[in-house]
Amino acid sequence: MNNIIFNNKFPVSYIAKLFKVDTLIVKTWSKTFSEYLGKSANPTKGTQRYFELDDIRVMAYIYYYWEDQPDLEHIKIGLNINSHYDHELIDDLLLKISPFAFDYHDEIDETWKHGVLFGGLSEFSDIFYLANSYKLAGDELIAVALKDEAPWDLFCPAVYNYRHATELYLKSMFSSSKQTHNLKTLFEKFKNGIKEKYNQDCPDWFTNIISTFDTFDPYGTALRYGEDTNSKEVFIDFIQMKTAMGWMSESFQNIRRHQGLTDV
Repeated sequence: MNNIIFNNKFPVSYIAKLFKVDTLIVKTWSKTFSEYLGKSANPTKGTQRYFELDDIRVMAYIYYYWEDQPDLEHIKIGLNINSHYDHELIDDLLLKISPFAFDYHDEIDETWKHGVLFGGLSEFSDIFYLANSYKLAGDELIAVALKDEAPWDLFCPAVYNYRHATELYLKSMFSSSKQTHNLKTLFEKFKNGIKEKYNQDCPDWFTNIISTFDTFDPYGTALRYGEDTNSKEVFIDFIQMKTAMGWMSESFQNIRRHQGLTDV
């Protein structure tokens, strides 16, 4: 059952469960400290009551200082000086209950550089763009692995990103091939298409990339799930692999230019 709240609007029952109190207590807090809460926490009669994240921050502060005979003025003084915004326990609580994906709102603008807008009517219609993303991820992982001298720690995700980028580059040329992950099948179709359309053969270095990935991970599962590669032991040169992938990316970019498509 999917119980993620993307709009960050939490009902009374959620607040009661969060703080392990009765719903009547939640409503009492809402009315007693209404001046510190949003309008939705104390709605007009007949309207559902719900709390946003800032409201929960307030409610958490109330909860931490609520007693059998609570000192209401002491709690209000703390809220007046924004003590609930300088409270490590409350910060941790909000982090735990906040989904990392939430509904779009008007405050999201070009200054929000710590994430992306995703979903809705958007789709990855340009597979080449997605391929470049995986290639870039591979580049970054390789750079970190070489800098930290820890190639094994990042080996599988780095090489998988390159292998998947290669698959997507090939698929970007032929949209009808989206259902297969087999590199050899995709490459044969790609070679035939390049020969037919441009009367060009694939260079050896290009073919070597495909052949290498196909040898130890033809379907893109070995690097993801740790399956047996069924290949002999080999040394993978990160620097050479990164360079070759750069050449591949440029090659596909050149093909797109010949097709009249804009650069990514």
